[in-house]
Formats: sequence, structure tokens, C-alpha cells
Amino acid sequence: MRTAITIIVLLIAGLLVGPLWSGNTGYVLVAVGNYTIETSLVAALILLVVALLILGVVGRFLGRLIRGTRWGVKWFGRRRDLKAEQAQNEALMHLNHGDYGASSRAITRAWQLRHLPSDALLAAYTTQQQGDIKQAREWLTRSQQADQMALTEMIFALQESSDTVERRWPELKALLHEYPQHPSLLRHAIEGMRASRRYHDLAELLPRAEKQQLFSAAEWDLLQEEVHFNLMLDAGRLGASLLQDYWQGLSRDQRRNPVIRRAYLRALKTFDATVAADKVAARALKRGELDIAYLLEHQLLVAGPELRHIVQEQLKQRPDDAFLLHALGLMAIEANDFTLAQRALRKAVEQQPSRQLLFDLAMVYDKLGDTANALTCYREGLRH
Repeated sequence: MRTAITIIVLLIAGLLVGPLWSGNTGYVLVAVGNYTIETSLVAALILLVVALLILGVVGRFLGRLIRGTRWGVKWFGRRRDLKAEQAQNEALMHLNHGDYGASSRAITRAWQLRHLPSDALLAAYTTQQQGDIKQAREWLTRSQQADQMALTEMIFALQESSDTVERRWPELKALLHEYPQHPSLLRHAIEGMRASRRYHDLAELLPRAEKQQLFSAAEWDLLQEEVHFNLMLDAGRLGASLLQDYWQGLSRDQRRNPVIRRAYLRALKTFDATVAADKVAARALKRGELDIAYLLEHQLLVAGPELRHIVQEQLKQRPDDAFLLHALGLMAIEANDFTLAQRALRKAVEQQPSRQLLFDLAMVYDKLGDTANALTCYREGLRH
């Protein structure tokens, strides 16, 4: 704006000084009816500038005068409110389309016209969605929601940094107590507690998260298994009896939960509790909570008598099942029965070859001293 005014002033100065400098000021003739007015070009320009200034001053005076009247206040107020409402509607439309940048610009215009706290809240949300947490905080201070300031600021902080949980744990704990069912606070708190591995505190929030269905089914299963598995590891490090106590301390429904049962099986496998792991895995197979493919994929297979009996019984019904043959081969390896392992794994490879199967068969051939077949299996495995 200043640049434009400067250019205009220089142009006017050039029009005034140029003719004066050359000695030829020129003239302007204005004829209206029988009347004529003749003056120099310089004088005409001066009169024009003065007239524009007078009109500007008179316009501002009349504007203030009109705005000072009840009618003026009402008319200009309606005009300003109409523009603000249009800007707000535009912001909501862009928000519905997921265009947070355009929504933020539109609601900023609405705020400039009427300064409503609701506009500031919407602006805080749109800027937060764009990742500008600093600007979102500034908008929040304009929303006149002092009682909600601590809550919203904590949510912003949890989104902004993963170490917020550790740095501000007492404050977060108090807010979780004050707002026990707040979905956004609860979800971001859980994510932050996972990052900081505060599983004992996180376990207390699981019932609330389940009630509000904050996570998809797949996310919820992963969260449950992660929390219980790590708590079981903490218990198991203090002693095998404490791991058993943790399991027995769960409710009956929790012990029947396939996800929690998987976590328990993983913990037992971690601590080489073969007897207990055998019973848990066998029971899960009988109930259909797990299958052999899952045990193989997650390396949860154990060479216990109950699990071995189930595999052998299922093989009688499905003798060409590659997963069952793979499981039997791995159990035979743990029992140092490499001849049985070689037969089972070779048959499994014939049915459904895979890299892991070929590598396991190569290891068995190596144990049996058959180096040539071992190398062949390793080469084929690398091609899968």
C-alpha cells in the first residue's frame, strides 16, 4: 500500500514539476453552456488533488456520522455479520471436505469481522489439524474457554511430543481423573503411554477405551496383546510363580479372551515354560482360538505332549497338510529326532514350499551330515 501511494505521489509531482521546469505549463479549458473556465495544467492538477482530499474527508465524516446513528449501526452491523456468517459457512464447507487450510483462512476472516469465541475454537481446530500446534494454542486463548484451557492444551501437547507423558505425568493423571470419558484425551494419552512404555498405568485405561470403542478391532487386539504381554514379562522377570499369579488374577472372561491367551503363551514361551505353554496352546487349539499356522508364524510352537498329540491326530485326518507337517518336523527337531523331522519337512516342502520350510529342512540335512542336500535347500529357499 505504501509503495502504491509513493508511486502516485511521484507521478503527480512529475506532472507538476515537469511543465514548470520546461516553462510550458499548458492549459485546461472547461466549457459548460455559455460559461468557460481556462486555467493552467498545474493549477488544474492542484485543484483536482484538493477536491479529492476534500471528498475523502467529507466521506469519512459522513461515514462516521452514519455509523453513529441507530440506523447506521444496524445497517453496517448486519452487513458485517452477513459477511462473517458467509465466511463461517465457507469454513464449515471446507472442513467437511477435509480442506483444513481453506477452512482456516475462511474462519480467520469470520473472526476478524465479529470476534466470536466459537470462531476462535473452530480456528484452533483447523490449525491443529494442519499440525500448527503453536497457532492453535494462540487461537485457544481467544476462545474465552478458560475452564477448558488445561484440557485442550494437554491434548495439543500429547499430539506435539511423545515425551509429554513423562514430563507432565501428574498433570495428565489429574486430567484423566477429571475427564474420565473424554475420547480425544483418552486416545492421545494411551498412545503417549504406549510410546513411554507405561503399561501398568495404561492397563487401567483399557476398560474405558473398550467402552468408548476408540480403536478399530485390529488396533484394539494389538493394544490388548501388547499391554498384557509386557505386564506378564514384568511379572515373569520376578519369578515364574508371579507370572502364574498374574494369569490367575485375570477375570474368567479375560482368560478366555484369545488375544490375552496369545499374550500369555508368548510370555510362557519367552521364559521357556514349556509344560505350561504346551497346555495353553493345546487348549487354545481345541477351542479354535488359535491354529497351527499362527503358532508357526509367531514361533509359539512347543514340543509338549499335548500339542504333539493334537498335531498327530489332525495329521491322521489331513496327512498332506503342510502346516501340520511343518509343526511335526519342528517338534521332532526339538526332540532331536532328525530322521522324523527330515521326513515330515520334506513332505511339507512337496505340498507347499516356502522359504522357512526349506531353511528348516536344510538345517535338518546339515544335522544328518547331508551337506549336498542342505546346500540345495538353502539355495531354493533363497529363491522363494
